[in-house]
Amino acid sequence: MINKDFYSELEEFIAKLSDKKDDVKILNYVLDRLGAIPKEVQKFIAEKTGLMEITIENTINFYPKFRGKDSRVKEVAVCVGMNCGPAGGQQIYNELVKILEPDEKGLSKDGKILLTTKRCFGRCAKGPNVSIDGVIYSLMNLQDVKRKLGL
Repeated sequence: MINKDFYSELEEFIAKLSDKKDDVKILNYVLDRLGAIPKEVQKFIAEKTGLMEITIENTINFYPKFRGKDSRVKEVAVCVGMNCGPAGGQQIYNELVKILEPDEKGLSKDGKILLTTKRCFGRCAKGPNVSIDGVIYSLMNLQDVKRKLGL
C-alpha cells in the first residue's frame, strides 16, 4: 500500500507542472519514486490531471520502461518508411512475419514478441532501423535482428 505522503508529493509535483496533462513526466516521477506504476496510482493521476485512465494506460503500454523489467513480451518495430523500407526494412519485416507467425495484433505465435511496423524513427540515413523494447538499432539486417531476438 502506498502512503498518503506519496500522494501529497505527487499532487504537488503535478501542480508545479506547466502542462498538467504531461503524463510522461508524471509517470517518470512515479517510476523514479516507486519503481513501478500501480493501478491505484494511475487512477489518482487520472483524477488529478483530468486525463482518462485509458490514456495513462496507453502511455504506459507505449513506453517499455513504464511496464517494468519483468515484461515478458519483447516489442519489435521495423521501420518501413520511405528510406528504410526500400533499404531493407520491408524485407526484414516480411521475413520476421514468416518466422514469428504473428496474429492480427502482431503477437508472435509463441506470445513472446510483438511485431509492428513504424513509418520513421528519424534516422533515415542510417536505415534500416529496428526498435527492440524501445532501443533503436540502425544499419540492421535480418541476421542482426534475429541475433538480438535470439531467433
